[in-house]
Amino acid sequence: MSGIYGIWKNGELPGETDRMRLQKWNRAYGVKTETMTLKSMFLGCTQSRYSDRMPESAPVLKNGSKYAVIDGLLFNRDEIKMRSGLSEELSDEELLFLYIEKFGYEALKEVNGDFAGAIFDEEKNGMTLFRDHMGVRPLFVYNQKGILAFSTDIRGLISMDVVDASVDEEWLWSVLAGRAYVGTEYTEFANIRCIKPAAYYTVTSTGDVFCATVKSYWKPGEKKVRLSSDTAYIERHKELITDAVKRRLDAVSGPVAAELSGGLDSSIIDILIHRLGREAFYFSWSLSPSELPYAENDERLIVEDICKQEGVVCHFSNEAMQLREDSVIYKKMRDIGMEPELNAGLYRRYVLPPYISTTQIGKVAQSAHDYGAKVVFTGHGGDEGVSHRCNPYELFYNREYVHYFSYMWESTKGLKHRCYKTVMRSLKNLVKTRKQLRSPFISVFASKVMLAPEIMDKYEAKRGVSNTFAYDPLSYVRNGGSRNRLDIVALLGEYCGARYFAPYLDYRVIDYALSIPRHMYLKEQKNRYIIREAFRDMIPESLYNLTGKEDTSWRNIEKTEVDIAEHVQKKNRLVGMLNREYWNGYLNWEELEHWASVAAEEERDSAMFMGIDKCLSLQNLITFSRKVGNSEDM
Repeated sequence: MSGIYGIWKNGELPGETDRMRLQKWNRAYGVKTETMTLKSMFLGCTQSRYSDRMPESAPVLKNGSKYAVIDGLLFNRDEIKMRSGLSEELSDEELLFLYIEKFGYEALKEVNGDFAGAIFDEEKNGMTLFRDHMGVRPLFVYNQKGILAFSTDIRGLISMDVVDASVDEEWLWSVLAGRAYVGTEYTEFANIRCIKPAAYYTVTSTGDVFCATVKSYWKPGEKKVRLSSDTAYIERHKELITDAVKRRLDAVSGPVAAELSGGLDSSIIDILIHRLGREAFYFSWSLSPSELPYAENDERLIVEDICKQEGVVCHFSNEAMQLREDSVIYKKMRDIGMEPELNAGLYRRYVLPPYISTTQIGKVAQSAHDYGAKVVFTGHGGDEGVSHRCNPYELFYNREYVHYFSYMWESTKGLKHRCYKTVMRSLKNLVKTRKQLRSPFISVFASKVMLAPEIMDKYEAKRGVSNTFAYDPLSYVRNGGSRNRLDIVALLGEYCGARYFAPYLDYRVIDYALSIPRHMYLKEQKNRYIIREAFRDMIPESLYNLTGKEDTSWRNIEKTEVDIAEHVQKKNRLVGMLNREYWNGYLNWEELEHWASVAAEEERDSAMFMGIDKCLSLQNLITFSRKVGNSEDM
């Protein structure tokens, strides 16, 4: 992946310090950097390569009066070349740039790849930013008061003095009130947004402001797919997933790495990688059995079955992996002018944004890098569409009434008073379960008492969104359900040494998965039916029959008793770290101080710790992102 960035300021060249900071935060995304200054425009790209077989190009591209910076990796180069008649000697970035020039942004619908880009037309004094179908490649934008800035890394924007880094009130409320804040464009900041997936954002200069229009070129699940038989659906499912993995393998040279969790999603990808003949490093998030004993229904038992079947080795996590001085991220932070504080937590040490919810991803990328792999394959996006866990209510919700009642009837097979019990089960599902699924989602980690009364009053009446993941995957995906993990792997992956690939989010795969009848996911009393059947001949019996990892290895870790006095000190220390000036009007200081002074309350403390952690992450992001050296490196 490459880091792309730019600043456009009405009437004058953006300041040198802001340009330097923007450039430095994107430095980790590649090895070859180029910048270009055009009157009031500054463009830059730090470019990376993933295949020794692919042509190279300059990081900043030019064609006539147009300039482009593109972060792109194409998986259908041959198709794009055939359609456009362009030379095979072009790099992926050049090919995409000229393809857009020839056919327009709407033609991005036919491009299979992970990409984001910016094209500036000097003659027309306009710019267009665009992203791939599912938003695999990040692109953040700031458009306020005659300043337009964009960056692959959000820290590049936050670091600039000209950027207003005010917190987004609704984001803060949603986090602390435990509400789902699903969206494709929001960020933690009021004035910074993401470019929508499958969209292009066109900006023109009008007086002292930049006017923007947004157009989408694709939407998943728009056209229903109806095939002749269950077998046809299953075969097509397998064909698309296999092809998505193969295309990504073909796009990179050398060995690859892959997550292996012991679940259906990652395991199927890993078996495909092996059977497609690629050397791979398989890594599990779980601790090694030598450090942590097996638990009942332990995912590592299925990992063991896969390794025996395929003749491969899986490498496990260990307690020693701490991302310290010998890590890629430590060295990259020093390279941009930051001196990581090793005694600080990971979020403070590496200036991580609040959306980073797991640092284990960084450890996987580090392990892949140590092995010599440039990319990591992940099963992310599988259970959001391709291997969806379907609640029976979903069949009714999608008007597949015959299949719904047939499934409920089958669920009571062998029971006395079967008709009665089928009716009662159906009523329970259509009344109680339906209400639970369609009610506003509220997390068990809600800590809304932290919020200032005026913020609570402003948003408490907001209904929030339901957990559509469980019964309406189409809405879930369209509203950004895949986004959080993608943003995390994009940043941590590159900073820790390896890019992430998500084959299940190949736009053809996810579109097909969301367009077929919902009963293909719930049939013969099997959930995730279609993917089980599609790969039944390839996966171990233990994986085929897997219903859920009810007692994972992590739950086998012994809990240590809490020292009450030490715990209260920790609470006071964290509350004391909050910047009162920044959070004035947002947080309830009286409630926070009371909480910090009382003994441990396990359930409440977990929620409060998580809420404070998010606030401190955002606060540290603003404070430390601007400490990236000085302008003499420009």
